[in-house]
Amino acid sequence: MARISTYANDVKPELGDKVIGTDANPNAALATKNYSLLEIAELLAQKNKQGVADQAVFKFQTDLTDGRQSGTISFENGLGDGTQFSAITSMVLSKSATGIGNIRQYLNLFVGKEIILAQLHSINSFGTYIVDSITQHPTEDDFLVVNFSNFAANGALIVDEFYIFSEFQTNGDKNYVHTQDIAAITWNVQHNLNKFPSCTMVLSSGQQGFGDVNFIDKNNLTITFTGAQTGKAYIN
Repeated sequence: MARISTYANDVKPELGDKVIGTDANPNAALATKNYSLLEIAELLAQKNKQGVADQAVFKFQTDLTDGRQSGTISFENGLGDGTQFSAITSMVLSKSATGIGNIRQYLNLFVGKEIILAQLHSINSFGTYIVDSITQHPTEDDFLVVNFSNFAANGALIVDEFYIFSEFQTNGDKNYVHTQDIAAITWNVQHNLNKFPSCTMVLSSGQQGFGDVNFIDKNNLTITFTGAQTGKAYIN
């Protein structure tokens, strides 16, 4: 093989261009192999090695015969190939993202936020949602249950494709959704929006709720009703 310094420089690399590397598998028949730049870029994306702070990538799994796999997103009972993004209200998400390990605490940050679930290879296939809740799966320690409210979507899920799970804002203003599952007269809301926001309450009955809003500071408020209520508070 010629010395590297004798090869001409390519001033305009293309994704189909090849580079030479060594196979890490000690049992590989041929250790020296070539790889395309496209294959390398795809590997980095699938393994969450692109260094994007507000997103993680998961593989969509439909066959649960051998159990849920680490680094996947799936439906409670599996299957779901071809499910429209607009029809998704809940999915099971691995606590570990491929290549970066356990991200449970990081995923907590998405509760109440707008997110996008988009196919890695076709960004036109996506769903945008508000994350209503992220809770521990009742029977599988390594997985979480994510509940969504959809507000825009296009396309459908495809088995074994990789999907970006990322924060996504439709406008420049921040917002937060507080979910009150336990009936209470006073709702304590930590929204962390660093402002004194407007509040709209929707009770579990579907009716608009009317309560007294008290701003504790720019990141916390309370909503007090005349009687114990459950529902959601939309904070903008």
